[in-house]
Amino acid sequence: MTFWQRWCVLVVVCLSGCTANTAGSEAAARNHFDSEFKKWMAGQANTVSTMSSRTRGLSEPISYEIRSMMSDKPDLLAFKDPEKFPKDWESWPAYKANVAIEWKSQAGTPLTKITTYTLTWNTTEKLWYVTERF
Repeated sequence: MTFWQRWCVLVVVCLSGCTANTAGSEAAARNHFDSEFKKWMAGQANTVSTMSSRTRGLSEPISYEIRSMMSDKPDLLAFKDPEKFPKDWESWPAYKANVAIEWKSQAGTPLTKITTYTLTWNTTEKLWYVTERF
């Protein structure tokens, strides 16, 4: 391989690595979920806490693992202002995440629950919306 061919390959590899975490991508969804979950574990306001943890007043989880993430249909309610209902919402990137969440039980032993979320990237607002699925 000549110097220029190697240089072109290097440029292509670098550019593809730089675009791997673009807005609305699966990598960006994972990063957003990870940062929100760390907030939850630290007792801070977040968008991923589960309904049962909020209604039962459970303590923060001790760990989590994203078991799978795949393409999904966007959440119809993934926007802030109902007056400006987005017409293109069906084309927004969305992902379904199955997550194992671990808590410390009352007996002091680990307790794991699988929870499913929909992560929707609102392209107009440039925001992620996270919805727990029931």
